[in-house]
Amino acid sequence: MKLEAVNLTIFSFIIILSIFIFSNCGSNKYYSSPEEVIQANIDYMNTENIDGTLSTFHPDSPTFETTEDLVEQIFNLYDLNYKIEKLEVVKEDNQEAIVNFTQLTTKLNGPEFKNNRVKGKHTIKKDGDSWKIYSTQIFNTEFLN
Repeated sequence: MKLEAVNLTIFSFIIILSIFIFSNCGSNKYYSSPEEVIQANIDYMNTENIDGTLSTFHPDSPTFETTEDLVEQIFNLYDLNYKIEKLEVVKEDNQEAIVNFTQLTTKLNGPEFKNNRVKGKHTIKKDGDSWKIYSTQIFNTEFLN
């Protein structure tokens, strides 16, 4: 029973981390819209491009410090496929946007993993002129296997 709790904790952390968008403070990548930065993150995650993935995350995010190591761990442990099924910008001004999303994550290779569909919202903020994801909140996780 304790092993199941540990596995669920690790799994939950991987889901949140894989959904949470990552960034690199020194990145010059430019994302012109909230939708563009979310799609770029998914594309980079699917190709396991650490620098690209990190370029999509806001440098002032509360989780910025630990992101790079965690992304590397996920990429080393799993080969996952990420797909955005739905994006809806529910609020946007010139500095911040709130985007509701539905994301499907499936395992291609690696240890035990439960494929899932997650619904949540991203808070996206401007970093200079570029949009970057600042935080992610998960509303619902549906396990598919």
